[in-house]
Amino acid sequence: MKTLLMIIAGMVLSQPDISSATSSANSAASDLAAAKSLAFGGVGVAGLMSEGERNLRAVLQLPDASQRLQAALVHATPAGTLYILVGLRRCDRAESQKIFDSLVRPNDDVEVVRGCMISKQPFRQLLTQIQDGRFDDYLSPSPR
Repeated sequence: MKTLLMIIAGMVLSQPDISSATSSANSAASDLAAAKSLAFGGVGVAGLMSEGERNLRAVLQLPDASQRLQAALVHATPAGTLYILVGLRRCDRAESQKIFDSLVRPNDDVEVVRGCMISKQPFRQLLTQIQDGRFDDYLSPSPR
């Protein structure tokens, strides 16, 4: 009886961790979809990782990363769409190619942050760079 109570107590106590992890994963995917700018590598004077890159890395560590990224794509900003496509290219190349082939390519400019420089680049140009693999190396090494 005592063992059964300990098992039940352990199960009850572990539930907040599970829901917290799920909530955190959902938050990372939602935040990624809402990105206002595209930034990989160190940004700003301190050279810190951008929030968008941090969220993408968090989603990519999940076993269902492809599904979460595809679900977030539905309501993504142009910058969020680009992050998601970088992630899909990384975790599900076949699906990313299907999306690239069917994606509406708006004429929007997207804010891009590189180091301390902020500029605007055409969505279509950035999409081509993603398809060419120019963002692949940013996700290869483990960040600090």
